[in-house]
Amino acid sequence: MSRQDRLSSVLLTVQRAMPKRSPDHMSAQRERILRATIRCIGDLGLEQTSIATIRKEAELSTGAIYKHFESKDEIVTAALQFAAMDQSDVPHHWPLLRDDMAALGDERGFDMNVIARTNLQLLASSLRPGPLRVLLTSQMEHTLSVLADRLATMEQAGEIRLRMSPLRTARCIAALAEGLTWLGLASGRRLEEISRDIVAGLECLVDADASSSSRD
Repeated sequence: MSRQDRLSSVLLTVQRAMPKRSPDHMSAQRERILRATIRCIGDLGLEQTSIATIRKEAELSTGAIYKHFESKDEIVTAALQFAAMDQSDVPHHWPLLRDDMAALGDERGFDMNVIARTNLQLLASSLRPGPLRVLLTSQMEHTLSVLADRLATMEQAGEIRLRMSPLRTARCIAALAEGLTWLGLASGRRLEEISRDIVAGLECLVDADASSSSRD
């Protein structure tokens, strides 16, 4: 039996001996692990993030980590899904969506600096071919698709006029919001100033006057 097999056997024995926890407790513990993973990636980078660093950041035992996940890759995948944009997260009207994209307060309980650092670390890691690139590409495509669908619905309702296709507009919105956030934080600008820049940029991409003219 290999060392890894022996370790897995010991962990399974420990887990079976542990007292049963309520579903709410287990759900909260799982979220704690995912939040710790996101913070670790932001601080250390994906390569330096490990089960050990996640366990330490989450202040949990190794056994508690393995009770929810079998590997680091599984934790990272779940953490990215936890932080991903969902259809229910996107407002149905442009003024609300614009303000939501420019809001730089806490996001899912994370400081904006944590979110910005984590995104940069993940994008840097995804430049190399491999499973992470496949995962992040799929995640980004899903997020952009959700945003594009909402923009298309708003345009069909006559609420906005897009100068480009919904998907191209979604890409530009994402790039603008992320880029201005990173530049602003790196130069020490106040969040309120960054937010105003994002709003001004978004208004260049989307015309809230439905009577405006054509798009590409």
